[in-house]
Amino acid sequence: MLGVAVVRQRVARSAGLLVAAVLVTAGGQPATVPTSLTPTTSATAPATDLPSSGPAAAGADAALEPDRPGGHGVGFRTVTITDDARHRALVTSIWYPTRSRLPAPSTADAARAPGGGPTGDGITPARYEIAPEVSYPSRVAVAAAPPEAGPFPLVVFSHGSAGSRLQFASLAEALASRGYVVAAPDHPGDTMADVAAGHAEPLFALASDRPMDVSAVLDWMLCPGRPFAPILSAGKVAVVGFSFGGLTAVASSVGLLRAPPDPRVRVSVGISPASGPLPASLLGRVRIPTLLIAGTADGVTPPGTNSDRTFRDLTSSPGRAEVVVTGATHNSFSDLCDQVYLTADGRVPAGIRLRMQLGALLTCLPPLADAALAQQVARWYTVAYLERHLRGDTRYDRFLTPAAADALALPLKVRSAA
Repeated sequence: MLGVAVVRQRVARSAGLLVAAVLVTAGGQPATVPTSLTPTTSATAPATDLPSSGPAAAGADAALEPDRPGGHGVGFRTVTITDDARHRALVTSIWYPTRSRLPAPSTADAARAPGGGPTGDGITPARYEIAPEVSYPSRVAVAAAPPEAGPFPLVVFSHGSAGSRLQFASLAEALASRGYVVAAPDHPGDTMADVAAGHAEPLFALASDRPMDVSAVLDWMLCPGRPFAPILSAGKVAVVGFSFGGLTAVASSVGLLRAPPDPRVRVSVGISPASGPLPASLLGRVRIPTLLIAGTADGVTPPGTNSDRTFRDLTSSPGRAEVVVTGATHNSFSDLCDQVYLTADGRVPAGIRLRMQLGALLTCLPPLADAALAQQVARWYTVAYLERHLRGDTRYDRFLTPAAADALALPLKVRSAA
């Protein structure tokens, strides 16, 4: 296990940058969740309403394009997972495949009640809160929809420092439409609401608590008798994380400080990863495929000291890959630029409003990379990497090559290792 003194020193050196990574959204109110879910019969269904900005393709190849929506509808629920041993309550949002769908965009706006209420078909869009009583309706996900039968791979998403479980909702929707179940917990003591209220947990403690939060979510999701266990493939588990969550994802399979290794994790993805504090001795023990996505304009977790070095030191990670996007900032891959308009609502606490607006100023304006296109890159590579390395579909190899980057609107560099 890694020396405590070494990691403490590295985390302390990185603490200022991690706190500066003012990401997006604050917690939400958990919905009432039944003790069991009745899966619907799995079937091939039309694509969801998730917009695709990927390049056009023909025939069967078009269906494979990682940026295109999959053939499943998207369901959404929020639960509270309690880790009694650590006295931590993990409010966790879950996206999953369903046969339920929202009406097409051309009719949805007319059908929905004001504020994104039930449609004319009685289907309720999921709502994503950035603060209590301040939320926006999903264009894709259906609240409390019955899940399909599966089995489906499980992805746990770990948010960034001072972030939220909902800051990558669009990526979670894209994965669910492709037949993944995505569980995203709020990490207590490290949400935007916690930081704004002055209730932040020390970063050194969080370096251990976060991987243990991931394991607690896996325990709950995979436990027989829990609502989602019947539709999950227990042997296909990935962790995707952003910023501090990227560190969490990379370390999850080998353990960090008080957090033991979790052998259930088969693939990890770090987006704008704050992986600089992880020493080569730890990274060299990672033996699962790992993808890193970063931006050249990221002043919080610069690629040189984070994703670049991490890629180099992941010497035992099969199929490891790094994608670096020209002009992308720390938050470019997140949903910040789609959510910041909600801060005009007077009910948003001042601390959350300030963090979101400052983050947007550093992310959403020219000459920086267009955030919608950066989100496209994150979808493209995360979907393709999971399809290839978690599901084992070799058809996705071609979407992970440097040549495939020419199909995307933003300039980027890709490197990989066998």
